[in-house]
Formats: sequence, structure tokens, C-alpha cells
Amino acid sequence: MTLVKRILKRTVIIIIYLTILSLIGTGLYYIFRTSPTCSDGKQNQGEAGIDCGGPCPAKCEEMPKIENVRVLEKAFLPAGEGKYDAMAKIDNPNPQFGVAQFEYSFNLLDGNGSIIGQSEGSNFILPAETKYILAFNLFSSAQPESIDIKIRSFKWTKFLEYEEPLIQIYSKEFNLVNAGSNFASLKAKIKNLSGYDFRTITAKAVIRNERNVPVALNQTSANDVKVNEEREIIFNWGNSFPLGSGTPSIEIEAEANFFSDENFMKQYGSADQYKSYDISPGQ
Repeated sequence: MTLVKRILKRTVIIIIYLTILSLIGTGLYYIFRTSPTCSDGKQNQGEAGIDCGGPCPAKCEEMPKIENVRVLEKAFLPAGEGKYDAMAKIDNPNPQFGVAQFEYSFNLLDGNGSIIGQSEGSNFILPAETKYILAFNLFSSAQPESIDIKIRSFKWTKFLEYEEPLIQIYSKEFNLVNAGSNFASLKAKIKNLSGYDFRTITAKAVIRNERNVPVALNQTSANDVKVNEEREIIFNWGNSFPLGSGTPSIEIEAEANFFSDENFMKQYGSADQYKSYDISPGQ
């Protein structure tokens, strides 16, 4: 038998073996495979979504209609030579949807609309929440004429259950300081009346003059605040700011991040209580 014939014979034998093994494997697959069901966690058998629609009795959840986060107010304030603080008041009109993290940028603008100072960061917003975003010490080589804020990178989360955090704020005490390096001081007390502990509570202060114009901003935090625990918070300002002749209005806002606080998650529930949607605002 020639070498060519031997090679040809071996090739034919290999092909036959491979064909037999393929037939056996295919047969075993059809014998032991699991038929698609409406509870297998897969989108198959003509389903419109995972285990819903098509042959399944469960209806697929419609993509939610989500309204834009609204910017209610924005302002910048002098904070020293060539430096400015910035604030924006934003509102989430959606009662069941929050944003675990969004990106934002404050832009100080000159008279031509060109950016001459900028600060970027990230934040969150809870369902139906109105809150402040603050940024400090934005540098600008020229006097800004206006400020803009851009909010982007939304990932909406639906809360299947939601209780608004209850953090009481009381005993506010604002004083001008006549000694030391501080110009003014604001003290207040907070009490965690929610049914769960918080790793961090962030407190923000906005002081307004008699014309309701913001004149001073500040921010501080309290860590590891237990249920029913009371804490004192203190805001200090080193730089002077114009108060005007009337009585200033003092706003203090306290918030806790439900999306990342492990203490909250431990007592309140698990990630299964939330559904996420990669949707742009207003889509």
C-alpha cells in the first residue's frame, strides 16, 4: 500500500469517528436538554423580555417615563482672591426613581460665554428630592459674569420600596466671630429619626440676605450616626461676606446616600429592591 493510500485511509477513518462522535453528542444534547420555560431566567421561546410576553402569561414591564432633573437655581459667590464658591438647587420630580450617581460640572463664564473657571464632581439624587449641589474654591483669573451647570451620565434606579430619610435639624445658632481667624460661625443639631443607622450624613448650609440672594455656602458631615442619635454640626467661615442690613435667612440641608451606605442597606434591604435603567432624562 502506497503512502498516499495510507494517508487517505487514515483521513477517512478520522472523519468517520468525528461524524459518529458528533451524532452521539447531538443525540445526548436533545435527550437531556431542558425545554425553555417562563421561569428559566432567559429570553427565549419568542418571549418579548426575560420570562415575560410571548407565550408567557407575565406582562413585560414597560420602559418608564422619566422626567428631567430640573435646575431651580444657580449662583456663584466670592471666596477669596481669584476664588469662587458655586451652588445649584436641583429637583427630581420622579416619585419612584433616583440616580445613584451622576456627573456634573460648574462653569464660570465671562461676558462672551467662555469658560474661565470650572469644577467637576459626582453626586446622587433620591426620588422626589430637592437638594443643593455645592462646589468650593473655583479658580478664575477674571471676574465671572455668570455661571452654568451641566448634569450628565444618568443611570436611573427604581425604588420598589422607599421611605424618605428623616433627619431633624434644629437649634440653629448663627454668630459673627470677633476673634480668631473666622468671620462667622453656624451651629445646629441634627437627629436621626429614621429607622436605620447612617455611615455618613452630609449637612449643607446656605445663608441668604434680606433679598433672598445667597451670600455664603458651607458643608460638613457627621459619621456613624445611629438611630435616634443627636449630633452637633458646626460651619465656620474664614472670609467675610455681605449680610446686608436685614436678618439673614439660614438654610441647612441634611442628606444620606441610600445608594452606597452599607448601614442603610443592611437594615433596609438588599440590592434586589432596586431596578436600574440606563435612560437619559426625558427619554
